[in-house]
Amino acid sequence: MLFAVKNRLGLTLLMLTVFAALAVGLHHWLELTWSFAFHAEQLRDLLLGFLVMAASDGSLHLLLQRVVGESYLVRYRALAGYFRMQGAPQMVAGGLLAGGEELLFRGVMLQALQTFAGLAAPWAVLVVALVFGLAHLIPQRLLWPFAVWAVWEGVLLGGVFVLSGSLAVVVVLHVVHDILGFAIFAHQRRRWAT
Repeated sequence: MLFAVKNRLGLTLLMLTVFAALAVGLHHWLELTWSFAFHAEQLRDLLLGFLVMAASDGSLHLLLQRVVGESYLVRYRALAGYFRMQGAPQMVAGGLLAGGEELLFRGVMLQALQTFAGLAAPWAVLVVALVFGLAHLIPQRLLWPFAVWAVWEGVLLGGVFVLSGSLAVVVVLHVVHDILGFAIFAHQRRRWAT
């Protein structure tokens, strides 16, 4: 669902507003303790997060190419094609919506599961990652496997949040990750068209 939203500028900005307002409201109502402050020492966490996400994406892409072969490549091209309606405004808005996702998924859900349900961090990260993956399920059956990839991304983002203690770090990480991903898809679509 969230991937489908990121193709439409108005809907993306509306979802961003809803997610941010919901997260801020729940943050206050549930009296959660996260802070959005970013300190210079968290730059290391952000850079490490970028390296982990990039290494993970690259490794998974190469592994799936080698193990699954053409079937994976067909799905990957279909995923890149799924975002063909995106121009630069939609890419940026989609990235900003990723930041709103972090406020809700990691900032509210993950912390609420730890605080109110008493879940240990690894279990809270996993539960939120599963919900995150389901929220990224694409209606086209061919693309369903990418929801599993989204679960893995949710685990990585949750891990960065837990280890860094910074919501700002995962927000920036997810925003930049998605904008770069959309830009890579656009570049690949142009290359495949020639």
